[in-house]
Amino acid sequence: MIRALLFCFFLTQLLFGYSYDDLVLKAQSSIFPKIMLLDKEIKNKLVNNKIIYTIVYDEDDYQTALHVEEDINTAFKGHFDKYPYEITLVNFSHLSPTIKTSALYVLKSSKENIKKAANIARQKGIVSFSYDVNNLQYGLLFSLHIEKSTLLYLNKEYISMKKIDFVDLLLQMVKFVEKNGAVV
Repeated sequence: MIRALLFCFFLTQLLFGYSYDDLVLKAQSSIFPKIMLLDKEIKNKLVNNKIIYTIVYDEDDYQTALHVEEDINTAFKGHFDKYPYEITLVNFSHLSPTIKTSALYVLKSSKENIKKAANIARQKGIVSFSYDVNNLQYGLLFSLHIEKSTLLYLNKEYISMKKIDFVDLLLQMVKFVEKNGAVV
């Protein structure tokens, strides 16, 4: 009986794919825009005098991307601090280096897609966020995880980027992740 239940559980996971934790999504939706504002160079990342916050998703996660957009709009009501913002939803298949954006928030995807998004963020000198902390090893900058407390992770490799300069307080609050995924 237990084997049958476990089999059904794993089969459900395979059929319906990756599941997201609503609490983590909501926390990331309210915290990531605030972290982006801690970049001392945020003014240089504005597009037409506003912040463009891009949520990158796989086809199966379109509804999740819409849910994140709704959470952000509910929390921020059109402004990240003094900056008006616009949220764009972009499928990984349409993500390109020509995208006009101030920051990327990346949902789950293949390793290749995650690396593609990370490379674009690095080329543009913009902040990138990941739903999954494991994606930091592929080049994304921040992730947030909820365990006993809320933990903010930062990819250690990117703290020396010239185009992104965070306030010192933020660097004291994060746990650093090495390129191999190890937490320091």
